[in-house]
Amino acid sequence: MGLWQNIFYNRSMRRLRQMLEFVRMRDFTLQYSSERLFGEERRVTEEINAIMREFREMEHRHESESQLYEALLSEVDAVMIVTDDAGNVHWMNRAAIEGLCGFRFDNLDCLSALHPSLPSQFRKLRKGGSQLLAFTMPDGEERQYAASLTSLFIYGMERRLYNLQSVAAIMKQGEIMAQQKLIRVLTHEIMNSLTPIVSLSDTLSNGCMFTEEEKSHALSVISRRANGLMQFVQQYRRLSGIAAPVLQRVRIVDFISGLQVLVASFPADNCDMRFDVRCPDRTVNIDRAQMEQVLINLLKNAVETEASDVCMTVSASDDGHWLVLSVEDNGGGFPPEVSDNLFTPFFTTKPGGQGIGLAVCRQIVGNHGGMIGAECVGGGTGARFTVRLPL
Repeated sequence: MGLWQNIFYNRSMRRLRQMLEFVRMRDFTLQYSSERLFGEERRVTEEINAIMREFREMEHRHESESQLYEALLSEVDAVMIVTDDAGNVHWMNRAAIEGLCGFRFDNLDCLSALHPSLPSQFRKLRKGGSQLLAFTMPDGEERQYAASLTSLFIYGMERRLYNLQSVAAIMKQGEIMAQQKLIRVLTHEIMNSLTPIVSLSDTLSNGCMFTEEEKSHALSVISRRANGLMQFVQQYRRLSGIAAPVLQRVRIVDFISGLQVLVASFPADNCDMRFDVRCPDRTVNIDRAQMEQVLINLLKNAVETEASDVCMTVSASDDGHWLVLSVEDNGGGFPPEVSDNLFTPFFTTKPGGQGIGLAVCRQIVGNHGGMIGAECVGGGTGARFTVRLPL
C-alpha cells in the first residue's frame, strides 16, 4: 500500500470509528469538513456527514413526536403509569402525579404512602379487561378506580402500562349522557302529543262551521292524546320517584333462593331457568326488595324474547370488591346500534313496550353505588346483563 493510500485509509477508518462512537452515545452533532479533500476520501467524508444529518433529523422528529404525545397524554384525565416488571416507573402523566397521589414516584412500592395494599393491588392486575382498584386515602377519602393493564414494547423492552379511571367520574359521565338522552326522549314524546292537541284546538277555536260528528271526533282525538300525555307523565313520576334503598345485610344464597321462589310463576313450557351461585356465604348490603325487582325485570325481558325455547342462567360471583350478578339468555340479543340506549328511559325495542324496566334497573343499581351493563353473547344469539354491587 502506498503512502498516500495508507494516509487515506487511516483517516477514513478514524472518521468511521468516531462516527460509530457518536452514534452509540446517541450524539449526532458530528460533522466533518470536506474542504481540501479529493476523490474517494471526500466521498467517504460526505457519506458520513449525510448519515449523521439523517440521524439528527430522525432524532429531532422523534423528539417532536414524543413532546406532542406527552403533552396530549398529560391532558388526559385517566391516570397512566408505565413501569417495568420490577415496578420501576419510567413515565407517568400529570393525572398520576396530581390526581392520584400528589407526588412523583420512581417505584410502585412508593404508593404504600397512600395505602399499604396499593402496590400489591397494582401487581395483581392482569392483562385484559377492567378490574377494580379500591383503597382509602390517609385523609379517609374512599377511592375507586377501574384499572387496566397493557403490555408495551419500547426499544425491544417490555413495559407495563397501567390505566386508571375514576369510577365516580365514569358514573357521573354516564349520568350526564343518560340525562341528555332522557331530555331528547321527553321532548320527542311531549311534542308528539301536543302537536295534534294544539292543531285541533286552533281549528275548533277559529269559528269554522263543523258538524256535530266532526266536533265529536276532534274532541275525542284531543282527549285521547291528552290522556296519553298524562300517562306518560305518570310513568316519568314513577321512574323519578324511586325511593332511596333501605340497606340490610343479606346472604347471597338467601337472596338467590328467594328470587327462585318469586320467578316460579314464570311460564315453564318454553323457559329453562338455571341458577349458579359461586359465593353462597358472601353477604352484601342491599335493599332486598329493590334488587329482587331488578333481577325480575331482567328475567322478564329474557322470557319476553321471540325465542321459542328460552334458556336463562342467573349467576352470582364476587371478585373481592364487587358482587357480580348476571342474567344471560339465548333470546337473540339486541342490535349493536341500540346498545347505548338500552337503559335510556322510554326507549324500547319491544312492540307496545314502555321503556321503563331497564331504566328502573339502572336507577336502583346506581342508588346502591353499583353499575349495570349489557352485552351480546354467543355471536349475537343472546344477551348478558351484568349488575355489579360494591361489597
